[in-house]
Amino acid sequence: MKLLAKPIDTMVVFRANTKIPRPYKFKIEEGGELVTVKVDQIIDAQKTKVCGAENILYLCQSTINGRERRFELKYYCSSCEWQLYKM
Repeated sequence: MKLLAKPIDTMVVFRANTKIPRPYKFKIEEGGELVTVKVDQIIDAQKTKVCGAENILYLCQSTINGRERRFELKYYCSSCEWQLYKM
């Protein structure tokens, strides 16, 4: 996977019993056009701390332009921002 660290627009779902956001879909620019990607599967989610800032790293899988692809999304808890971290 290639490190990208691009900010993205993301739709998330919050379950009733947890306060942890789960990515539902997001938008990226692919080949000069804006593509909406629905997160088909969350394989793993890990809480991490970098320089005292709490993050959640999601390993996901989706079909993008007809191809199965794995990618990582990173959620910054303190600023409520999302990144397409690796693809």
